[in-house]
Amino acid sequence: MSFLPQLRKFYRLKNIQRANTVGSRKESPAEHSWSCLILADYFLSRSTQRLDRLKVYELLMYHDVVEIESGDVNLLDEQEHRNKKKREQEAAQILKQHFPPELSAKFMSLFQEYEEGKTKEARLARAIDALDAEIHELDYPEDWEGWTEEFLRRKKSPLFEEFPELQELFEEGILLAKKKGYFKS
Repeated sequence: MSFLPQLRKFYRLKNIQRANTVGSRKESPAEHSWSCLILADYFLSRSTQRLDRLKVYELLMYHDVVEIESGDVNLLDEQEHRNKKKREQEAAQILKQHFPPELSAKFMSLFQEYEEGKTKEARLARAIDALDAEIHELDYPEDWEGWTEEFLRRKKSPLFEEFPELQELFEEGILLAKKKGYFKS
């Protein structure tokens, strides 16, 4: 039996659009996952904390796969965020039926671990996910419309408390955004 159609389902992540800009188009979750992996590699190479490197990479590889079915939700869209977890859980249940058996169980396990955030690796992956968007958007001032420093701190700062290196980079990004005038009242 060929699993080519089931593997191709993962490739649909490249067609989903996030709110973030890339040149004259919107970023895909696949591109976002790649830059998260780069950030993870950087921080894991510098970290003194004992973490399972492969687990962090896998969590980041699979964390947004549900967006194939559920789509991306902009952090500013409070209405959509109320139903996000439920929609993503439903999307995961649909998707697991369309993946090869070897990856279906792995996808579900990693997705649940990421969502629950009970392991240190999952919390690091979630922090990196949040930091990646901020770093990426430093090149796109138009995407900062509606953002305030207070909102960004409230939504993202708690994710970095356990990881001082990430907190430091988050603060550096905030300072740069302020300096460039990205936060408008």
